[in-house]
Amino acid sequence: MSDGIQDPTLALYSTLKYAYDFFNRELFENQLKNGVITFHRQRKVMGYASHRRWKNRDGAYVDEIAINPEYFEDYPLVEICQTLCHEMVHLWQAHHGKPGRRGYHNTEWAEKMQAIGLMPSSTGQPGGDRTGEQMMDYVIADGPFVLACQILLDKGYDFPWFDCFPVIRKKLPVYSYKLDSTPIELTEKLKPKRVVSRPLTIDSPEIGTSFLIENSEITDLTAPNQDNLVFHSTRSPSSSGRVKYTCKVCQTNVWGKPGLNIGCLDCNSKLFLSE
Repeated sequence: MSDGIQDPTLALYSTLKYAYDFFNRELFENQLKNGVITFHRQRKVMGYASHRRWKNRDGAYVDEIAINPEYFEDYPLVEICQTLCHEMVHLWQAHHGKPGRRGYHNTEWAEKMQAIGLMPSSTGQPGGDRTGEQMMDYVIADGPFVLACQILLDKGYDFPWFDCFPVIRKKLPVYSYKLDSTPIELTEKLKPKRVVSRPLTIDSPEIGTSFLIENSEITDLTAPNQDNLVFHSTRSPSSSGRVKYTCKVCQTNVWGKPGLNIGCLDCNSKLFLSE
């Protein structure tokens, strides 16, 4: 019986596959093969790539890329696309290069990232290491990635469904950086808005891990570029019976019984259940 809504499974997965095919064509010259493009909910991980994760009865193997939908609602779409392309570079290297041991992001990986318009950085900003165990990236101004993303967003690309328990963070401008590290604030459609002297950032400890597990194990884990996060959870309350609520704006925390409908009077913002 139809309720007038397009099948959510088909809508979500076809949207993710569309982006994969688009970037494969625009940034990788269609060098990447079809594999399993799926979702995951591993805490503090935006995405991962896994080489030869799936096989069929005939003995054929394909790769997997998984993206965390808990970031779709509150993170800029460009960062979801960055995560997808970051993982696509890992799969490109698995088939056309020499990956580092145990998920190490080596020089070959870093050079391919830069070639598609994403600069590797251990901090997610200029000045970070270009190689290492845990690696993020930032957008290179006028690079192939941001130009491709502009086309994608101009087509109206977006996800049709969003997780009811998203990862929340403070709203920040989106930046690209020139090769001399000059930051450029971008519009919602990723067009240059203005050159800034110093980008607005959130200072907080680094989160996330990145490691390699070969053949039917996780190849790479990508952590978010900005780390002041509130992780909403569907887990059961603690043994004390209290749960944690967090203000989305000022990050103030309050503990209380499950099911409270409370807000922050300073920010005029509802408090959300968090971990």
